[in-house]
Amino acid sequence: MENSKKRVVWIDHLKVFACILVVIGHLIQSLQKSNIDNFENITSFINWFIYLFHMPLFFAVSGYVYEINKKDFSWKEYKSFAIKKVINLGIPYIVFYLLYVIINMIFADSVNSPKGIEEIVGILNNPMPPYWFLYALLSIFIFEPLIEKILKNNKTAITILLVSLKIISLFISTNIYLVDSFFGNAIYFYLGSIIKDVIEASRNKIRDSSILRNIMMIIGYIIGAIIYYILQNKINNYICAIINLIFAISGTLICFKIFISINKLKIFDYIKRYTFPIYLLHTIFAAGFRIILIQLGISNYFIHFIIGLFASIAIPIIIAKICEKTKYLNFFFYPYKTIKELKNKSI
Repeated sequence: MENSKKRVVWIDHLKVFACILVVIGHLIQSLQKSNIDNFENITSFINWFIYLFHMPLFFAVSGYVYEINKKDFSWKEYKSFAIKKVINLGIPYIVFYLLYVIINMIFADSVNSPKGIEEIVGILNNPMPPYWFLYALLSIFIFEPLIEKILKNNKTAITILLVSLKIISLFISTNIYLVDSFFGNAIYFYLGSIIKDVIEASRNKIRDSSILRNIMMIIGYIIGAIIYYILQNKINNYICAIINLIFAISGTLICFKIFISINKLKIFDYIKRYTFPIYLLHTIFAAGFRIILIQLGISNYFIHFIIGLFASIAIPIIIAKICEKTKYLNFFFYPYKTIKELKNKSI
């Protein structure tokens, strides 16, 4: 299940699943904004349903991977860790954020939501979708190891603190994105650490869970979501925020439970190497092909969705494979790794 680099097959597959949910969510939204949607009632629910848990799931997967590779930091080691994360997340964030804005500005007459100077100014404190996730994840990598060190890795104390910060974030904003994003998402990241410990303690019991039980969990979650979707407009906003938190955590737990029980997903085995390029580039190519199809007079929803989904996944993979052959280009996806490889090559 794990190799020498502490890669976990099923967690890589879960990362692919989370990434595909991100792509689908953004694709549904873009088609709705373009008025290419004859099934708005259904697609609105699907999009809402995906957003109940898919970003918390993404954070939890990152937290799980962090936990299996974690070691106790000295202050000097923490500094090196933080610098590495700033390089690995900060450079792609800035490069692809600006690339997206520039392309958007060039084709302003054709896109759904034109971008401009305001988005460029907001790069440090008001990041736009989908790149806000990188900024939020960076804030967690900076602050969470400090909290773990201060609280001596006491999981109960850390959990209570992060849940408290999440609840505070539902009602109060500091208007400092680096802080607010940590308050709002750190508990999901740490949930991955907790899940890792639970799995290690009861691995066989979890893996041997019956297919019927897994199916019943999924059906129960979907039914609960449908009921909540129908009633949410009649519920107080603050109560809705708490319910959203419950659905986010429970949906994340169910996804972990399902994927640890799955032995092999061949297509995911291939895609897992390219989830980061897909995440960074999918909106650009989905928008590009949507514009082309509209110019050709094609407005069929299913054609737009299928081509958009294919372009969002396949083209970033092709670009990533090309960049793998050219280390200088691969720097934009994996800067720290590329710098290290070039440095070792020069020695």
